[in-house]
Amino acid sequence: MPILVTDFDGTFTRRDFFDLVLERQGSPDGHEAWRRYLAGELTHVQGIGAVFASLRTDEAGADALVDALDPAPGTAAAVATLQAEGWEVVIASAGCRWYIERLLDRMGVRGVTVHASPGVFAPETGLVMTPDPDRPFHSAVYGIDKPAVVRDALGRDPVVAYAGDSNTDREGALMVPPGRRFATGWLARRLAGDAVVHRSFVAWPEIAAGLVGGEAT
Repeated sequence: MPILVTDFDGTFTRRDFFDLVLERQGSPDGHEAWRRYLAGELTHVQGIGAVFASLRTDEAGADALVDALDPAPGTAAAVATLQAEGWEVVIASAGCRWYIERLLDRMGVRGVTVHASPGVFAPETGLVMTPDPDRPFHSAVYGIDKPAVVRDALGRDPVVAYAGDSNTDREGALMVPPGRRFATGWLARRLAGDAVVHRSFVAWPEIAAGLVGGEAT
């Protein structure tokens, strides 16, 4: 069964959860944590985890942020189309399962494997992400080792595609053939700057259309 490994924030969705927290909550602690991450003082999982934990809102406010992740119209149908064509869809995210699974449930998306750090939300503590060293594909730096997810997929089927948008996606994207290497945002700009052949996309359903259309080699 061919496999699509896809990032979530900014790839499957059009917004990033951590960015929405910073933008809409404006917590000084969250902004300071992200500054320290960008300065190299914190690992990715430490920086993004501190941003999530800085969230102070009630359940309704947290749900509103999940809705604001804004998947492109037709994304749920695109997942179903891929699955009907025999593709396995795997989400590999350096974010948190809490909001990923909530959004997938709201979208009615079923049968997708999610590799992301678990977490629990409460108004008093924010979203506390708890990377688990005993879970498959754990990474102490990123929470999830995306290249390891791709290697596992390649070990199960020679036909693997990858889709991503950030620096955490670059290594995984380079592990698949150019025709199955989908990129948007920062990743697309970086690959173009490095003269690495890839397929740019704006909205996630374009990936499904490309794979089902038989153009991906």
